[in-house]
Amino acid sequence: MLNLRTYQNQTKKQVMEYARKYDVYSLLGRIDANPKLAKNAKDNALSLPLHLAPFDLSGFQVCASATSGCAAACLHSAGNPAYMAQKEKSRIARTKLFFANRALFMEIVRREISLLIRRAGKLGMQPAVRLNATSDIRFETVLYHLGDRQALTLFDEFPNVQFYDYTKHANRRNIPKNYHLTFSLAENNHAQACEAMRNGMNVAIVFDVKRGHDLPAVVQLCETMDCTDGIIAACIDGDASDYRPNDGQGVFVGLRAKGDAIGDSSGFVNRADKKHFQTVKPISRPLFEFVGNDYEKYKAALSA
Repeated sequence: MLNLRTYQNQTKKQVMEYARKYDVYSLLGRIDANPKLAKNAKDNALSLPLHLAPFDLSGFQVCASATSGCAAACLHSAGNPAYMAQKEKSRIARTKLFFANRALFMEIVRREISLLIRRAGKLGMQPAVRLNATSDIRFETVLYHLGDRQALTLFDEFPNVQFYDYTKHANRRNIPKNYHLTFSLAENNHAQACEAMRNGMNVAIVFDVKRGHDLPAVVQLCETMDCTDGIIAACIDGDASDYRPNDGQGVFVGLRAKGDAIGDSSGFVNRADKKHFQTVKPISRPLFEFVGNDYEKYKAALSA
């Protein structure tokens, strides 16, 4: 369990002086930096993301259930390419801080969430945080204590903040009430996706649909190639807002391919040649599933 006491009586300036030794200047993004999160204002949510370096780009694994298709198409690559080098450098530095000095990392996150709460309160909005904007860490297992308050998580300490994320971990259990998770479909996890949906999670599906074009209205998600088992449900437009807690239950969340996902051929991005009803099947060939820190296998899988 992390002891944050070292930093409790430090000023913001002092804490950030420690962080600068790791080349970290902030953890949560700026409120106006992400256009999609800015759309959350229509849901009366003031949202901030935490962007880490995905998979083991930093030398540390933060996406243990990533597949080769997901890794190649990661949203890490989305956005203005002119800023990519600095963006990647910052995300690597944050990730290294998480593993090198987790107590300092969590103290900075706590302070930035507290600031978000104050800003949201002044605007009469719901504070919301995406801890895994480009990672898939089980933050519900990261425990710390503050004086007499033992075994806290961020979800415990900030019960009025709405946390939400996408995940490829099919076995998430005991999720806090203020943490909303959407399962993310990859090229070879259709059975896990169906299981997640039956357990109450919605499932996000990436389609080869261009901006401004309609996503399928209804999707049939098949567990097998012959579609003997699967789920049929409505598909909502996940690009209209990033705020997933208002999606309701039992729906697919359609997303348009962005960044390196455009032109994907791994099966991670699905065809959407039908506007009203689309069947999504597993790929017919088995793909390497990227799990762990074996970067050489990961690179080989991308070039296969």
